[in-house]
Amino acid sequence: MIVLNRKKRIIELLPIGKAKGALNSRRRPLFQGHIRLTRTSKGPRIKRFIIKKGKKEKPTPPAEAIKLLRKQLIFLPRKDKEIEEFLESLNIKNRYARICQHCLLEGYVTIITPRSSFQYNKQWICKQCADEVIKREIKYNRMDKTTFKNFKRLLQRTKDLEKVLKVFEPRFDPLKNPNLTLFDKITSSTGEKNPIFVDELQIPQRFKTILKKHGNRKLLPVQKLAIEEGLLEGEDLLIVSATASGKTLIGELAGIPKALEGKRFMFLTPLVALANQKYHDFKSKYEKIGLKTAIKVGMNRVKARGELVIPDTDIKGADIIVGTYEGIDFILRSNKSNILKELGVVVIDEIHTLDDEERGSRLNGMISRLKRIFPEAQIIALSATIDNPKEIASEFNLKLIEYDKRPVTLERHLAFPRNEEEKKDLITRLTTREFKNISNKGFHGQSIIFTNSRRKTRLIADYLQRRGIKAEAYHAGLPYRQRRKIEKKFASQQLAAVVTTAALAAGVDFPASQVIFETLLMGNRWITPNEFSQMLGRAGRPSYHDRGIVYLLPEVGMSFDGETEESKAIELLETSLDPVNVYYTKEDVTEQLLADISSGAIKNIKDLEEKPTWPISPKEALEILESYGLIIEDDGRLKVTDYGMAVSKSFLKCEEADYIKENLDSMNPLEIALSMEPFENAYLSNRLHNQLTHRLKVKFSNKLFADSTLDIISNGDNIIKLDEKLQEALINIQIDFLSCECKERPFCDCIQDKLSEYIVKMRLRGKDPADISRLLLKRYQIQAYSGDIFNWLDSLLRILESIKRIASASQKHDKVKESSIILQAIETGEKCP
Repeated sequence: MIVLNRKKRIIELLPIGKAKGALNSRRRPLFQGHIRLTRTSKGPRIKRFIIKKGKKEKPTPPAEAIKLLRKQLIFLPRKDKEIEEFLESLNIKNRYARICQHCLLEGYVTIITPRSSFQYNKQWICKQCADEVIKREIKYNRMDKTTFKNFKRLLQRTKDLEKVLKVFEPRFDPLKNPNLTLFDKITSSTGEKNPIFVDELQIPQRFKTILKKHGNRKLLPVQKLAIEEGLLEGEDLLIVSATASGKTLIGELAGIPKALEGKRFMFLTPLVALANQKYHDFKSKYEKIGLKTAIKVGMNRVKARGELVIPDTDIKGADIIVGTYEGIDFILRSNKSNILKELGVVVIDEIHTLDDEERGSRLNGMISRLKRIFPEAQIIALSATIDNPKEIASEFNLKLIEYDKRPVTLERHLAFPRNEEEKKDLITRLTTREFKNISNKGFHGQSIIFTNSRRKTRLIADYLQRRGIKAEAYHAGLPYRQRRKIEKKFASQQLAAVVTTAALAAGVDFPASQVIFETLLMGNRWITPNEFSQMLGRAGRPSYHDRGIVYLLPEVGMSFDGETEESKAIELLETSLDPVNVYYTKEDVTEQLLADISSGAIKNIKDLEEKPTWPISPKEALEILESYGLIIEDDGRLKVTDYGMAVSKSFLKCEEADYIKENLDSMNPLEIALSMEPFENAYLSNRLHNQLTHRLKVKFSNKLFADSTLDIISNGDNIIKLDEKLQEALINIQIDFLSCECKERPFCDCIQDKLSEYIVKMRLRGKDPADISRLLLKRYQIQAYSGDIFNWLDSLLRILESIKRIASASQKHDKVKESSIILQAIETGEKCP
């Protein structure tokens, strides 16, 4: 096979071997032959023929060139009258072939087909050269090399190199070119064949009436699967299905009929806010058919303006019990499981929480205790994100039901803003466009914008508001009343967007059609694949929207922990979920074993089981518990001591409980509590942080307890003149919180301890969390959100309760009384006597 290519006045003769396998394959010619033609009366003839190999040139008789041409298939990269006339005069047949022009320039020959070629600068080039062009653009634009995979995928989809290269242009507009930002499209189910109608189900008629009243006339696909796999016959199930695909109703289909028969229906969630929502949902739906609903969350006792206080209702006479994992586990650990008797169905929502490093072992332990204490109860576990569902189902002896279709189609887009301003402008236009889009159900498109800090939620929301967009910042530091107000405004379509932190993703229940990732960081770490899946799964609800849409906006050049945001975006979009595993430390093992014994789930040594996931054996764990005086073994029977019961009910590790016990005589209860749980969520105000950054010309964290911040605010002698009020605030911080004589100052714990003491002192003077927040800002320019102060005071109550229990078990009645007084003062906000 020979390719003839005109190069100026010379014809290149490029032999490339056999024809077989030549298409779309880059080849180095066996040699180059340079032919110069001359025109004669008989037409063009060869004047000179030179064979070139490497740097050597060999003049060759023209007849040799003709012999070569007669023996081979001849291809022309384009029309050329002179070459064609020359070949015709020799009666040599030829054909046209698309040849990569870039390869020719580099001394290669690639014969390309229309499907494997791309136009670039009015020339056709091969796939390999197209890839090289893209890599060159990535390098010129200082983008991460890993983004090549995205552009390669885009090239395969569009078959148009010049379109792909538009993405690199400075004026590229993602909104006008959605096909060039589209990473993939996850389609929804097209509808279920032979659906099951509610009227066909063997459930009480009054329950059917409630279901139909709320729009549930026929079952969704995953609900149908659950029915077919024995949901109504008492089968224990693990349901893995997308967000908004109808998992909650599966639990109700099993639980409500049992509740109507006198068996209890219990619904467990990881979050207080979610439990509160389910409590009100079930109460409003099922009180009408005579079912009483109760809630057990075991927290939120601090009385404060605008905050949610959920008193635990009486669950003894309840038909439906909604609770948090910890709220129900407290009942079990207290050996009061008898108040949950006649338990028929237990739904464990968000069971992927097993993967949580802090809470996973406790959830695992609670499920095991429930199964031991209530072996007849039907267990239904729900999740949208589990990569190893067979393993989890096997662990708890559940039948697995997987449904991988989304209720609405989801588009995932990837755009690469070059700086913060470009990113904010893009968010503005995406949010505006989506709100203008009205679904077939009549709803505006609304957006959830995820960012990585509370400060940024406010900055982005303010920016959007200045651009005329109705948007609100939403995070856990806000008072509950303010969060509920935002939720209601969003639900009533009064807001185009909420800007929230990734850390709050699990608790956000906004019916959004669009999710925008302003960053892929969660606080000071990258989002995990499971978190990412949970967050993007919030785009698109079947009752509101026709489709969901997700935008990732990794900033070019932004890196963290040695990895660029661009590469992290590609990784998250390409990676499937991480397996859900339960992580046990030695301390976790002893805590869970103590809880098993205190609950009565384990009564004898023979009941102990070897757990391959435990880092120590049950026997070793028992020895540790005995050494701390938490349990007693009596002829194979295991009994918990009064001290052990206090520790178990308090969810304490052995070492934490021992610390309390050892310091009861030398420290007062409040000192112990503050040493175990100091306040953490404190920041420099935006005003003070911005002015220090500007005057000192350095960037540093706005977190008060960060080393970079402490280094700057403690260095009083070198402070550049600030505005008078800010200067005064900085001096107040130094005098009130940084006046210790520690060698490590300012990197000791004193500033955190003293700030914690200040907050409690203000509370004991009758101040509300909102008042304390304002005082900190006014005197010290320290931003501590009232919601964070409220949550911290509530955590402090838990520790004080633990101290009170341990003091009682240790017969230290004066410490019990002292703890009670402080508890009441913090709880009520009344001045401490």
